[in-house]
Amino acid sequence: MTNKEKDIYSKLYDITQENLVRATGKTMPTFKETFMAAVDLDSSQVDLSPAYDMPTDKYMQVLYYLTYQRWVGQDEEEKYKVENYSSEDEYKGEILKDVFESTERVITKSVVKNYIDYSDSDIKSVGKLKRSIRRFLTKIKAAIPLKYKMAVKKAFLKVIK
Repeated sequence: MTNKEKDIYSKLYDITQENLVRATGKTMPTFKETFMAAVDLDSSQVDLSPAYDMPTDKYMQVLYYLTYQRWVGQDEEEKYKVENYSSEDEYKGEILKDVFESTERVITKSVVKNYIDYSDSDIKSVGKLKRSIRRFLTKIKAAIPLKYKMAVKKAFLKVIK
């Protein structure tokens, strides 16, 4: 989606929010950041990167919508209160871990991209290094002639026996 299209969606959200407040006095049930993240959703893959820069109060809603394409339930909001955690990283890490390992995500078979593991003190991208190593090894494997591959396989099988 182009930046111009994103600007249009952003303005549509602002207009809708303004009309809703004027008519009913209530605000939209979703944050603007969640709406803008939802505009770029791909149903086959879940890209978690838009959630990482979100403020703590909006993080959970954006993460749930990106992963499950639904709003956060009242019981889930009660389970993850910011006050129960000592730091922002601990809060985000706990929610992210539960969302990533949830049976709901597994049942929908959604592929997660850009998963960050908050368990270590230094934040790192999990899976990105593995993918790049796998790509590199695949290129090397493709360049090796078949007769050499078979020779290596036979030698490997002899060592295992």
